[in-house]
Amino acid sequence: MILKNDFYDIIGRENTETGVNFTVQFNAEHFIYAAHFPGNPITPGVCITQTVKELTEDLLQIPLFLKIVKTVKFTQVINPLQHPKVTFVLAVPQKDDDGYKVSAVVKNEVDSFAKLSLQFTKK
Repeated sequence: MILKNDFYDIIGRENTETGVNFTVQFNAEHFIYAAHFPGNPITPGVCITQTVKELTEDLLQIPLFLKIVKTVKFTQVINPLQHPKVTFVLAVPQKDDDGYKVSAVVKNEVDSFAKLSLQFTKK
């Protein structure tokens, strides 16, 4: 399931020396939030992981397949009503024989929500 332009929208993109910062805005009215959880919407971890995949695809301009989840640490929940905009800080993907290794941090000006280290292969 593609989440971009439905579950979230990219509202900013900033290239840095170490990677790219994508600012996204979550759609609090999306049906996923109705089920997760009614009256207290929480962004599912799988949606955060899928967003990293889609942002990496946007960065590399190639379709990817998630091969390995090396580490995922969720440090705080993302409630789209309280935190509608967050920044996905993606390090420059490292290409090797197995594909692309990507690390990401999800945060806003005050809070850190997640840290991920993932490995993708070309689809």
